[in-house]
Amino acid sequence: MSEKFRNIFKGLSIAYGKFVPEDKDINGKLKGKNQIVRCPDGIPDELWENHLEGTESLGAIPIDENNKCRWGCIDIDKYNGFDHLELIKKIRKHGLPLIVFRSKSGGAHVFMFFTVPVKAALVQSRLKEFSSFLGCAGSEIFPKQVKLLLDKGQTGNYLNLPYFNSENGERYAIDDQGKPCSLEQFYTLYDVYAQKNADVDFIKLEDFFQDGPPCLNTLHHNGVPEGGRDETMTNVAVFYKKSGNSEFLLDLLNINKDMCDPALTQQDIEKIYRSVSGKEYDYACNKEPLSSNCNRRECLRRKYGKGQIEMEIAATGLEKYGTEPPLWFLSLEGEQSLELETEDLQNQNRFQKKCMEQLNSMPAQMPPGRWRERIQALLQNVSEPDVQGVSNKEIFIEHLRDWCTNKGAAQVKEEIILNKPYRDNGKHYFLLASLEDHLQKKKFTVYNRNKMSNILEKELKGNLTTLRMPKPDDKEKKIKVWSIPEFTDEFEDIEVATPDMKDRKEYQAE
Repeated sequence: MSEKFRNIFKGLSIAYGKFVPEDKDINGKLKGKNQIVRCPDGIPDELWENHLEGTESLGAIPIDENNKCRWGCIDIDKYNGFDHLELIKKIRKHGLPLIVFRSKSGGAHVFMFFTVPVKAALVQSRLKEFSSFLGCAGSEIFPKQVKLLLDKGQTGNYLNLPYFNSENGERYAIDDQGKPCSLEQFYTLYDVYAQKNADVDFIKLEDFFQDGPPCLNTLHHNGVPEGGRDETMTNVAVFYKKSGNSEFLLDLLNINKDMCDPALTQQDIEKIYRSVSGKEYDYACNKEPLSSNCNRRECLRRKYGKGQIEMEIAATGLEKYGTEPPLWFLSLEGEQSLELETEDLQNQNRFQKKCMEQLNSMPAQMPPGRWRERIQALLQNVSEPDVQGVSNKEIFIEHLRDWCTNKGAAQVKEEIILNKPYRDNGKHYFLLASLEDHLQKKKFTVYNRNKMSNILEKELKGNLTTLRMPKPDDKEKKIKVWSIPEFTDEFEDIEVATPDMKDRKEYQAE
């Protein structure tokens, strides 16, 4: 049973997620810490068994080492009283190949499955399109990343899998009648709806707002929810004005009858018309019902959409890695990630600088209060390494240990200039540039020189020292090297011919 489950939810093989619960918030959502556990040899088979048996919950990262996915998910962050059946009816009405699950907090996880790996960028893009189409825009989309920086230690964000305690648990698929599915019944649903690619055909809406915000067109199709009539009609008026229609009162009156049930009064519509006609308005993208139906990427491309007015960086996820100081990865729409320090998230000027250096782009700054809100929202769902797993510091030390104790290490101190570490009198000696070169070959580029020096000094009790090296003219040359206490690992002594240093050009006297 677990083998099929594992094949369906296969993702990144070198890490998994786990959630350490603490308490529930006022909305019923479980509070706790999201942790990533690294497993270079693959996720242990017993974890899949433990998950289904209900002894240890497992979180999977959908994007694999090749930046492809076998599944993706829309995480609808609504809990108390969420109507799963209503959502399922809307999905089936439009022929979308999605399966709705109850999440552990009572919300919905809407999955799309694939029988073969599909590019993560395509999966993410399609699910965002579905999310806005279903009126769930703003929900978290997994995968959050479309390209992992594995060489920098990035693992991506995980999602807690369904069917924890498969016999009696609360995370299960829901059938078309709104009834819970057993694990076997879910497998039947999977066989029906799993796709070979992300190119899914579904109903194309008639465009009532040519080159305008997609949210208005979705609302025209699905209807304006209760309490959203004034806001919707105001934004429709903004569209008419932006499109060059100066006398749009009649159009506004007519479309009001189509979109709103009951429609606003003529007096209300005339008031909206006068207000928008007399002042400069922009779309209220962050207000309902527009925000739940937003297709931001498409809106930016449209002539009368948000356009170039909106230059903010669209973040899809945040990861924190236990380096000293902490290292952050901000995943963005498109195949991009930003490597940041803590101060870069606190200061917009520093953030702009990092965008310029890594993305060749400089986003506009937003009001300080809004910036804090955006960062806080990302921090609430931040993913970070498990303290019991393999941290970047531990990986760094292990690479250093292997390098210093392998058979290719220097046999005489003169070989230090050949990018080799040298051992003598209980210490290892090496050039920092040589260590950098070794780490790059191992595709470990998380640390800069300052971070490496900090660990060498504080964690390994090392220090910079001077070695005296003979020169061809029988004089001595002093070189600065790092010295750290010898690792306890034993390695085999072998005979190595000492090179003739006089023949090396880089070692000639200046």
